[in-house]
Amino acid sequence: MAGIRVGRGGRVAAGIGLFAVLVGVVAWVSVVVPNDPWHDFFDLRVYRGAVTSWLDGRPLYDYTYGRSPYGFTYPPFAALLVLPMGLLPYPVVAAGHVLLNAVVLTGLAWWLLTPLARRHGWPLPWTWLLALPLLFVLEPVRETMGFGQVNLFLMALVLADVAALRRGSRWAGVGIGLAAAVKLTPGLFVVWLLLTRRWRAAGVAVGTAAAATLVAAAVAPATSWRFWTETLWQTERVGRLDKTSNQSLLGALARLADPDDPSRAVWALLAAVVLVLVLTRAVRAARAGDDLAGVALTGLAACLVSPISWSHHFVWLVPALVVLVDVAAGTPAAPGPPRWWRAHPRALAGSLAAVTSAVLASSAIWFAFATTGHHHERGVTGIVVEDLYLLVTLAVVALLPARRVTAARGAARTTAPSPPAGSSPR
Repeated sequence: MAGIRVGRGGRVAAGIGLFAVLVGVVAWVSVVVPNDPWHDFFDLRVYRGAVTSWLDGRPLYDYTYGRSPYGFTYPPFAALLVLPMGLLPYPVVAAGHVLLNAVVLTGLAWWLLTPLARRHGWPLPWTWLLALPLLFVLEPVRETMGFGQVNLFLMALVLADVAALRRGSRWAGVGIGLAAAVKLTPGLFVVWLLLTRRWRAAGVAVGTAAAATLVAAAVAPATSWRFWTETLWQTERVGRLDKTSNQSLLGALARLADPDDPSRAVWALLAAVVLVLVLTRAVRAARAGDDLAGVALTGLAACLVSPISWSHHFVWLVPALVVLVDVAAGTPAAPGPPRWWRAHPRALAGSLAAVTSAVLASSAIWFAFATTGHHHERGVTGIVVEDLYLLVTLAVVALLPARRVTAARGAARTTAPSPPAGSSPR
């Protein structure tokens, strides 16, 4: 790796290629994708409106944005974090959101891809620069930015704990604890820590989440009491179950049952089976030394079993895609995948990565979106297309291999510094 040099001609070619990719991304997002990629920062407006109303003395959870039914649905600790939004002009808030998301996405891309570049001899920083627009075009990423959502921040907190686990840091678990205090679904990562016997990290995560929640309760006791005893259970505040953008298991069942209500018993059974199977794979990945695959599987499990998982929640497909690309490039998979997968791991990993990326980049589910009628009136094809994010996620959680990255990293030390924890073992 240290001997790889990129000449002037190579740099010029890479620059032209990067520019072409960027132009293609902008053209695709602006013209071809059927769903509005920007959404006018709708969720960001909800957050800002809610905390502004709260600062004016009105109850936080009474607020709804405009004529919509949408209001603040996160715990009070999250409201404390975004409270400065209510003190700043909207243009400043929107610009700050875009800037912060861009910084986080850039950092995540560097952290995730640097180990791959070093292992496989890909030139840096071109690998990273070319990957950035490709990551941005994936719907979960661009909708996180377009809606003004927090998914990239939460993923960064969890992946910071992956790095901390690799270093053996006593602070491992703080990121997961903070993420769980902001939004409840990252609490599943605490279960993953327990199942992988990271007792200290799990304790730190629980303690951090509890401390953050208690701080919010001390600052706003009435608001906290209302959230934990009342608002938390009002699932209708989040949105309709059968919306196309709800790609959870319950969302798929709701679309199948439309116009009737889905069977909660069937959903509970499916969710329990999926949760057990996916967490089992996540634990095996961690024990094989691939924590990145483990947290990607855990994050996707949370998306699948949550009653509502909007398309932008599936940012956990990003680290899963990094694992698939790594295997496709030649990093050996740890024991565990089916025999037919082990026979052709590079081709199958590359194919799954390509299909998943194409589905997410094309916003495929919106080609089956119907403004009138029932979801199943388009027939089997319409049902399949409208559930494509769910289907590719099920394929990923079933097939994502853990990598034998320890040996690869040990070999890389002869020519390069240790890679960051984007592909860290324990």
